[in-house]
Amino acid sequence: MRNALSLVVGVVSLSLFAACGDASSSTGIQRRPNPNLAGGVDDGLPSDGENTPDPGNPNANTPPPAPTNPGTAAGEMAVTVSSATPVVDLGEQVEITVTVEPKAAFKGDADLTISGLPAGATGTFTPAKVTLNTTPVTAKLLIKVPVTAAPTAGAASPVVISAKSGTITATANVNFKANPKLKLTIPLNIDALRTTGTLFLDQWGPAFGANPTALQTQATNGIVVTVYNADSKAHIVHGNAGFAHGSTTAGQEIQPNAFEMTNGAPRTRTFLPGASVNGYPHEGAAGASAGFRFSVVAAP
Repeated sequence: MRNALSLVVGVVSLSLFAACGDASSSTGIQRRPNPNLAGGVDDGLPSDGENTPDPGNPNANTPPPAPTNPGTAAGEMAVTVSSATPVVDLGEQVEITVTVEPKAAFKGDADLTISGLPAGATGTFTPAKVTLNTTPVTAKLLIKVPVTAAPTAGAASPVVISAKSGTITATANVNFKANPKLKLTIPLNIDALRTTGTLFLDQWGPAFGANPTALQTQATNGIVVTVYNADSKAHIVHGNAGFAHGSTTAGQEIQPNAFEMTNGAPRTRTFLPGASVNGYPHEGAAGASAGFRFSVVAAP
């Protein structure tokens, strides 16, 4: 069995430090000198690997191959899908249309099921039972991949979608991919959140709050993180040595409703076992600041 990793993600309101300093010891994160402040003013120089190329993870962007076998039809019905190669990032979802076609004037009810999804991913049909009466009928399949789900290690996870009516079963094969990719979102109105004094906040995402849940991936399947700014003003993300600092060049901040960019593409940071990260928006005066914190370790 392959080793797994746990990516533990938390959001912390970091108080009593200047805009680009790390949290005090009261937060459980070690304080360290601020390389981007000179007399309390941002010196504008790169820090913490700002210009260091990210190794990435090709598996985070590689689509799954098409199934070699589309599935098995019965004499009474057949199943087809709108996508046989769906891909979902951690924390995201995809909707697929499932069509059940009666054969030989077959009539009756058919129950829909799905098997083979990666650990933690779920599939829900609407409706879960269809009634066949000479013409094809459709249902919607919603596949969710929470941030706690295990991303796909290889090319694909073979998934089977089945329609069963009594002893009659028809199937459609799907190659599904849960990408080892995670979007870290700067929340709307983060400046207001920075003054709340709350130690942990959940506005960064469902598993980023006071009781963060471990995310899992395989030992060589690094989690690729991008940063999206959902706020109405531009921001720069500051991190410790494990999280490369955002660009401090004027005009290269993370723009509102956009990803952090580099060389015309969303910037990535890839995390392997041993990573221990904390960060927060770089700009602003001394005082409370809503931030994030996570670590990557090899699970037993």
